[in-house]
Amino acid sequence: MRLNVLPTGRWLALAAAASLVFLVNAPLALLLDALLLAALAADALAVPGADRLRVSRRSPPRIGLGAEAEVALLLDNRMARRVRVRVTDDLPPLLSRVGADVMDVWLGDRREERVPYTVRADRRGDAVLGDLHLRVAGPAGFAWRQRTVQHADPLRVVPGVNEVKRYRLLGLRNRLRDAGFRNVRQRGEGGQFESLREYVRGDDPRSLDWKASARRGGLIVRQYQIERRQNVMLCIDAGRLMTQKVGDRERLDYALTAALLLADVAGVHDDAVGLLVFSDRVHAYLPPARNSMARLSEALGQVHASMVEPNYPAAFTYLAKQVRKRSLLVLFTDILDPLSSAAVVSQLRRAAERHLPLVVAIRNPDVEAAAAEPADDEPGVYRRAAAEELLQARAAALASMQRSGVLVADTRPGDAVPAVINRYLDVKRRGSL
Repeated sequence: MRLNVLPTGRWLALAAAASLVFLVNAPLALLLDALLLAALAADALAVPGADRLRVSRRSPPRIGLGAEAEVALLLDNRMARRVRVRVTDDLPPLLSRVGADVMDVWLGDRREERVPYTVRADRRGDAVLGDLHLRVAGPAGFAWRQRTVQHADPLRVVPGVNEVKRYRLLGLRNRLRDAGFRNVRQRGEGGQFESLREYVRGDDPRSLDWKASARRGGLIVRQYQIERRQNVMLCIDAGRLMTQKVGDRERLDYALTAALLLADVAGVHDDAVGLLVFSDRVHAYLPPARNSMARLSEALGQVHASMVEPNYPAAFTYLAKQVRKRSLLVLFTDILDPLSSAAVVSQLRRAAERHLPLVVAIRNPDVEAAAAEPADDEPGVYRRAAAEELLQARAAALASMQRSGVLVADTRPGDAVPAVINRYLDVKRRGSL
């Protein structure tokens, strides 16, 4: 803990007046200066110490990206007089303060005061709210005594939570029910046994139950209830292409927001949601289950893109060993160069033999802008030609995926949420999984 003394504006005004006296009577001015210095020291000594003025902080353990949250400073005055305090604290770069940076508070005698302020989460990741800084005024108002109290409160900025709440408020769940996705039983092939009934022309002979037919003396068929809970695997590419920024956010942030909201919608349909995060290696894996939004957002909050090439063969080999049941594989990525395009197309073709892959290809607006920009000089011509070549290779790769039975959602970063949810709902509506 560090301590120092600063004069207040009141003391500085008196010192300025004493300096004018020096022009008239120098000895008197020196006496006044000495008295002012003594008053400053006495006032500073009367400032309550750490045992009589305590401070602590209450902060949330996590905040959604782009959301605002309240942080509260608790000031406890144990003296029998009022105390004036100016207080602020160290915010990490992930957060910004909404409102004044310094709070000026008068604390009543023997009272505890709660001083709230609002922060906004600007970037995703782990952060620490740092030291608390106080300036406490003396009883005469001549001196500030500055104190730094060491404090460390960990906090995590997680993706998508604010967007999930917003979509819920917009009535997303009601719109899903209006679209016909209710928890009703449907009869069809496969799934769990539901009941027996008499055979009618057109029934599949494979559904005949010969034992029941023998007992009843007529043809009897089995009816099945279509299995409602299905697997949705969120596969997040955290390689170099996802580090590129769109506005003030990485493309990865848009992918994580869409993934979290898709998990919420899948939960409405009672689907099991799993998670795979990879770059040049597998970083995180959650098996398909009824994972809570808190658990998923916590896991996604630790995801960071890095400047490495994604290892698609390693990721899909790992996934094949972990997930045997047919699942909807939702891959959030992008492809530009032919080498990475060939790798991901090859792996998705192989995965399509067992699963239903859905690629959410998040575009790069900068490349699209470069391809459409007028070329006024030779460097501009080369830049535009290179951008057009990349976009053509990307379009060819996406077309190759679609021919292989892979679903594709080609979307701008800001449209990733509705794009992936619409494709998921289409899969549920058609019974493709």
